[in-house]
Amino acid sequence: MGRLIMTKKLAFILFIFLGITVTAQIPTENVSEDIGVFPNEKVELSINSNVVLAGELLQYKAFSLNVSNTKSDLSKVLYVSMRNDADSIVFNHKLKIKNGTASGDFFIPSTLKTGIYRLIGYTNFSRNNTQDAFTLKNIYVVNTFLKNESVSKNRKDSVVIKSKEILSLKQNQSVQLDKIAIATDKKTYGLREKVTLNLKSTLDTNDGNFVLSVRKINPISISDYNLKSNNNTHSGLFFIPELRGELLSGVVIAKENNLPVANKVVSLTIPGKDYVFKMAKTNANGQFFFSISENYDVEKSIVQLNGTKSELDAFSVQIDDKNLKIGEDKAAFLKLNSDIKEWLNERSVQLQIENAYFDTKKDSILPNTVTPPFYKDLGTLFLLDDYTRFPSVKETFVEIVALAAIRGSGADAKFIVNNEYDPNNIAKFYNIDPLVLMDGMQIQDNEELINYNARDINSVRVVSEPYRYGPKLYSGIIAVETKSGDFKPRLTKNYVEELNLAPAVKEKSYFSPDYSQMSTLSRIPDYRVQLLWHPDIQFENNQFSKSFYTSDVAGDFEITLEGFSSNGTFISSRTYFSVSEN
Repeated sequence: MGRLIMTKKLAFILFIFLGITVTAQIPTENVSEDIGVFPNEKVELSINSNVVLAGELLQYKAFSLNVSNTKSDLSKVLYVSMRNDADSIVFNHKLKIKNGTASGDFFIPSTLKTGIYRLIGYTNFSRNNTQDAFTLKNIYVVNTFLKNESVSKNRKDSVVIKSKEILSLKQNQSVQLDKIAIATDKKTYGLREKVTLNLKSTLDTNDGNFVLSVRKINPISISDYNLKSNNNTHSGLFFIPELRGELLSGVVIAKENNLPVANKVVSLTIPGKDYVFKMAKTNANGQFFFSISENYDVEKSIVQLNGTKSELDAFSVQIDDKNLKIGEDKAAFLKLNSDIKEWLNERSVQLQIENAYFDTKKDSILPNTVTPPFYKDLGTLFLLDDYTRFPSVKETFVEIVALAAIRGSGADAKFIVNNEYDPNNIAKFYNIDPLVLMDGMQIQDNEELINYNARDINSVRVVSEPYRYGPKLYSGIIAVETKSGDFKPRLTKNYVEELNLAPAVKEKSYFSPDYSQMSTLSRIPDYRVQLLWHPDIQFENNQFSKSFYTSDVAGDFEITLEGFSSNGTFISSRTYFSVSEN
């Protein structure tokens, strides 16, 4: 009962924030409600290795947690980013949270310099934390293709990577905390031999979140020298949790006095075959927001200000920057001892061979769920190839699209819909414009559609009844789909702005060879040191089993299990096995 009351109170306060402030971030002093009702949220990261070479894959799993280390049900979007010491972005990943977690990877390019980088994870809401606004892991990148920056041998603020002797498996005793047992069917395997491992827990792990990694132990050690980073940011802003999907916010400004303007309608189109179309109205502070829960694949989107021609020339749209700034950190340099040269040369050759067979061994990217247009299958669809084709759009509407029409000409031309329930055009909605879309792009300059080559249009859907979408009421909908599906309004117009809106990272099924039978893989070199990366372990009856194959790389390997049980217990277990060439 108490949880239900808390949920209702939380939903009410969010309604106030989203209904009045409608932005992803607002000044803290403008928040009149008790923000203490929100449960705290934080992010933790697990990675496959903190030392990666150019040409390798950095893999990570992120956990969205509450204060008790159980999965948070608040945010639906999580961000992972890698920065250099000057806070320049190497990559920014946006991830959709499922069951409290998200995972991704980044291929270290040959252009990235050797150095110490910072991998951070956060949600929009975790940025409110006075402690642990984001989580941070140091990543040591070694690029054997670029000449390293020379560093004085006596420099005290350096991090040194040097060779170390790998302990025998007897000395490398298994570390199995929190009653999680990892067992393999053998302790020593041959090249390309099947390994079967079993996990067994006496804890309640059935509803927990875990990641399983199997990787060769690097024959190196890292000596840190006061390598610290401040993971607290205080901006004086309150960041709203992204409850349904990512929040895109901005403000409409009057060009005359540079002041925000209320009650202006803004539309967003994320193009594509299954495009996303949103509308929003600015609040008293000129702010607007879009909540985007749908999947999309494109990098560029279109924002349009709605209004009359005179209004469109008088205002401009500004989109908020959501990137988290963590500041510079020039505390240390990365030095490589000469005794790791042989290991680096060996790994460099192996990576080049592995990457040469990338197409044969590439991971499978899981497709997005297709999202239908907001109007779904309402109205009447006219497939123009089913009719006699006409050279102009105007003739096409006269001869084929009987439920809509074009009135006037030139700059005064307008579209109307013919409502069968109002044949005499006397209803109060008749004088309201319809919503006109072309490949999901809102058409405000009707000449762009009227002058389009009619033979390049695939279909026209007409919803001939009044339709309210977002903050506006329309007499109907005219949705045009071109054959190429890539129509874009002219960007020279003041009210149209193109913006970068990177899609969320897609889920992957990682490549894992099967050598149980002869195939083309049998003739291809296999120099994997990462034998398994399984970011979504699902226990059944507190048990889990998985099989994989060793590669052409001999040596000692570590099996690592990390994650959080259903009651918030952090689990870190590991064990070892060896691969022999004999």
